[in-house]
Amino acid sequence: MKKLRLGIIGGGPGSWIGHVHRIASRFDDKYEIVAGVFTRNYKINQSFGTSIGIKKNRCYKNYKDLCFFEKNIKKGIQVVAIMTPPGSHQEIAELFIKNNIHVISDKPFAGSLSQAKKLFKTIKKNKKIIYGLTHNYSAYPMVRHAKKLIEDRKIGDVEYINVEYVQDWSNGKKITPGNAKKVFKWKLDKKIAGVSTVLNEIGSHAYHLCNYMTGLKGKSLFADIKQYSKKIKFDTNAQVFINYENGAKGLFWASTTAKGGVYGLRIRIFGSKGSLEWVQNKPGYLKYNTANGATKILERGFNESGFSKKFSRIKYGHPEGYLSAFSNLYKEIASKINSNKSKRRFYFPTAYEGLLTAKFIDGCVKSSARKKWVTF
Repeated sequence: MKKLRLGIIGGGPGSWIGHVHRIASRFDDKYEIVAGVFTRNYKINQSFGTSIGIKKNRCYKNYKDLCFFEKNIKKGIQVVAIMTPPGSHQEIAELFIKNNIHVISDKPFAGSLSQAKKLFKTIKKNKKIIYGLTHNYSAYPMVRHAKKLIEDRKIGDVEYINVEYVQDWSNGKKITPGNAKKVFKWKLDKKIAGVSTVLNEIGSHAYHLCNYMTGLKGKSLFADIKQYSKKIKFDTNAQVFINYENGAKGLFWASTTAKGGVYGLRIRIFGSKGSLEWVQNKPGYLKYNTANGATKILERGFNESGFSKKFSRIKYGHPEGYLSAFSNLYKEIASKINSNKSKRRFYFPTAYEGLLTAKFIDGCVKSSARKKWVTF
């Protein structure tokens, strides 16, 4: 399999997520980064691009130049990876889709539901391109093992879903109108961050995980979204009741102001025959409780967890985590692009899942504003 020629948009100097994407794309030697636009400052863009091995003439001023020049040169990019803020995802992705260039996008799918609907429609129209969304938690081996257990009805009918993702973006600092912009940066601007900062940035991950593992779509919700303060107006906390299509009930909590919160992503799924629990800080393990019997702690790739071996790079007993999960997505998307085996099942998140998450976030914003249940 030849390496896919990859272009990158965003993720320049100082970008943590940009560093993650670049490592993930090269983890399995499936991609070669050959072009990009990493920041709005052209000089810094060229300096950064050449520092990671890209030729100076392929470090472009903006994403439009990247698209049109690369489209018209021999051995131009085949795939573009987007890691800009949410509000720009739709516009950028659509340009490349319309020019038959595959897209890998950081979450969320789009900044708002209206953007998500437009982008989804554009993707569905072009059967030539592959679109992948990097909800990376879906690629952890034990998350996929849990998905298989649920599909195999090991916990019966799903009845309750409890998910939480809590962080503290202030790092314990006291936030005032004077220092808010320095701490939160572009996340304060809805045009950039999208309709809800807390839901787009981390809530999208949590809700997607519920859908991904259970296969269930939400039907209605009641949300309470809190802003940081009257003077610092951006969404920081969301608590949501969810009704799922099969009658299951969900409890959802996402927060960026949970003091002492250290990336606390946890999901518990309860069925008619038992339950499953996965905690991102201990990703190699899955707690499996049957309704009658002893609790089991399943370990990645070991004994009963055989399915998880498909998505593991190292032997059980050794920790495997975030970068590997991200790399699983890049590897799968490359396989999909290069594969003629259309019947093969792939597990990476798609535009459809992005649209579902956008509908959920839009429903949360409306419900919180109206103080009512809404369908979504």
